[in-house]
Amino acid sequence: MTPAQGHYRPMKSAPQFSFKDVLRAPARALSAKQILVMTVFLIAGLAVYDIFTYLAFAFQGESVRSAFSAYGLFPFVQTAFGNSWVQGLYWLGVAMAVLVVMLGFCGVSIINIEAVRGNRFCSARQAIRFALQRFRQIFLAELSIVVFVAFVVLLFFLLGLVSRIPYLGEWLYVLLFTLPNFIISLFIIFIIFVFTLTVLVLPAVAAAERNGETFTAILETFSTIILKPFQWAGYTAYSLAAAKVCSFIYAYFAYRAVEFLIWSSSLGGGESLERLAKASLAHLPVKSDFVAEIFNIFPGVPFGVDVAAMAGFPSKDALSYVMAFMILLIFASILGYLLAIVAAAQARGYVALRFMKDDYNIAEEPPLFFEDEPVNEPLTEDELAEFDNGKEA
Repeated sequence: MTPAQGHYRPMKSAPQFSFKDVLRAPARALSAKQILVMTVFLIAGLAVYDIFTYLAFAFQGESVRSAFSAYGLFPFVQTAFGNSWVQGLYWLGVAMAVLVVMLGFCGVSIINIEAVRGNRFCSARQAIRFALQRFRQIFLAELSIVVFVAFVVLLFFLLGLVSRIPYLGEWLYVLLFTLPNFIISLFIIFIIFVFTLTVLVLPAVAAAERNGETFTAILETFSTIILKPFQWAGYTAYSLAAAKVCSFIYAYFAYRAVEFLIWSSSLGGGESLERLAKASLAHLPVKSDFVAEIFNIFPGVPFGVDVAAMAGFPSKDALSYVMAFMILLIFASILGYLLAIVAAAQARGYVALRFMKDDYNIAEEPPLFFEDEPVNEPLTEDELAEFDNGKEA
């Protein structure tokens, strides 16, 4: 017996279909399962990026071992590739890594969508499994947009070939320049602009779409941005600002927690533990601008902690690499919380925007991962009739 049949349905907080739904995104995302889901896919995305990047080094004829010793787990070096085919392999890795992160957005989104539907107990395992199942939908949706734009580029390429025809070709190009070519080009530019935004919107749409249909996901993504652009932009701007500030607070406490752990354990273990922690930090890009901004409250506001000051001299000891990985997990959880806030806001915002533009209430849908388990088997219609007749007798 399911909630759709009108029986017991778990408690849920009714959405307000306004900015209030997005306002509490930082608090809603501050849950172990949402941070875990986002962190898992974030690390997976980094792994995919590293694999493709070092494959690009290998195809370029460079030593992978030398490249790894120079760049480590963070080879953000797109300018190091001169061959166009190698650059293509590198950017393919970037695209696949972004796709994996989008799966993380989808996993966090389904947790929030299920909460809106009434199921507050959607687990991290269910969210990860759901996101992996929606890989095909998200991939095909993105691929469809890319293929469509590529098809139009091909048509303009053929038009360029036609323009080479003596006398007639250039006249044809000029006469068709405004209508329809300019209109088509303007339309394609808009599609490309929306395509860059699908990284945020599409995972939430895919999480709310029950059947995993690619066309429906594309349609809802474009209609959300086209019909409610200012509301969506406002929700997104707030979520990005709130994610930065709230993730800094989490990063600050994480930094102090690591600092306290090292200090207190060094009281019993000696200075060797402190040297181990400093040597492990030296393996991580703690001196990069990106890390500095993560531990700074907001860009342009000089208030934060200096993680680079804790780093010591790198060590080739295997233990220092393991320790570096442990600290990397803590840092990844900070980014995981930041992105989880954005994903939660997109999911809650999409519920509100879907109601605004279509008068459709996603909260009225039955949860995907909730099943009522009655003590007794539900009675059939004949059994109910016999019970009523016996009761009347």
